[in-house]
Amino acid sequence: MPAHLTAATLKDAEDRIQTIETYKLILASGNSDYVFTQEEISYINSMYSELENDVYTISTRDGSLKMEVGEYDMERTLWPVSFSGTFFDRHVNLEKDIHLLYSTLMERRYVAEKDMADYQRRDYEIYVTEYETKIRAGEEVFYAEIHFRIQKWVKPSQYRFVPEELVLYKIAKQERVIDTIKDLPTVIWSYKPEIEYRTKKEIDADYQKTKRILYAESRQAAKIEEDESISEEDNYTGRRAIYFTLDTFQNKGSDPNSPSISKIKLNSFDAALTFGIGNYVFAGLELCFDLNDQTKKTIYSFGGLLGVSIELLRTFRPFIQTGLAFRTDDKLVYKAGAGLDLIIGHMMITGAYNHIWNDSFSSAEEDSTDDKKQSFNSFSIGFGITW
Repeated sequence: MPAHLTAATLKDAEDRIQTIETYKLILASGNSDYVFTQEEISYINSMYSELENDVYTISTRDGSLKMEVGEYDMERTLWPVSFSGTFFDRHVNLEKDIHLLYSTLMERRYVAEKDMADYQRRDYEIYVTEYETKIRAGEEVFYAEIHFRIQKWVKPSQYRFVPEELVLYKIAKQERVIDTIKDLPTVIWSYKPEIEYRTKKEIDADYQKTKRILYAESRQAAKIEEDESISEEDNYTGRRAIYFTLDTFQNKGSDPNSPSISKIKLNSFDAALTFGIGNYVFAGLELCFDLNDQTKKTIYSFGGLLGVSIELLRTFRPFIQTGLAFRTDDKLVYKAGAGLDLIIGHMMITGAYNHIWNDSFSSAEEDSTDDKKQSFNSFSIGFGITW
């Protein structure tokens, strides 16, 4: 017999709570000032330990957990499933909605419809129709269990319902788990009448115990969140993009006090391809068409990029980079700068500042040697595709 069928049941938990509260009620006999003996306290504590140390199960198979399966969603390739139940004299109301993916129930990889071969499409439609027919006819193709614990809580006769997991089992020749859901809500309730049996020392000890439980749970939740964050970070592999930008330039030697916009001009139209090296480093290729109106010639440059980037909130990607390019007029260009990508889905808007060292700012014969060695600031903005 599978291990999950031997667990303690909801009725076991309800009976144990009923036994504890009935025992306290009989001893107190309606006397709110009744003082429990140490022997009585020890016995009650032993019953609480038995209650807390077990794991209990509610199941759709015995009706203690209700399950409703919605119609198959062809667009999202899933069945919406709702679970509900009322336990412990209606003190605990549980509701949980999940998405049961086609790939989970069928235990096979789903191929996007546009990529399906004819035989794959035929099989997909047959499986969906078969399972939809069974589900609508009330046939049990899968069932669910919730495994939970009960904790003695802070106040007199107060309990905490702690669901640990919702487990889906596929009914087949070899019954097996196909999915496990962890994020289930806890519920605190009090049994009536509330009867206090503890000494002040024990009340304080229980209070500290609940604080430790809540602290451990918050740490665990934070760790899960951190692990998910680390997982996302591990999946990030540098700045992968194809993008196009317009670059402007401003001569470093221009008058900084002059507001004239004429000092800032279009420099080039650039196209770039970058790819990740590890988690943060990226490299790339860049092709530029010179738009500087000081030259009569058509000039291109071709070079490489090397930089570091990090993705924040899947939306912002700051980066720093350097680049080296060779121009078709036999000149060499070096740049260093920083920028920011704004990511929207697979689209991106990018902007950057670079300081450029160019051995030939102007192609005019009469330019001085210093001008040919001049550096300048460049600002760029553009758009592209990222993945």
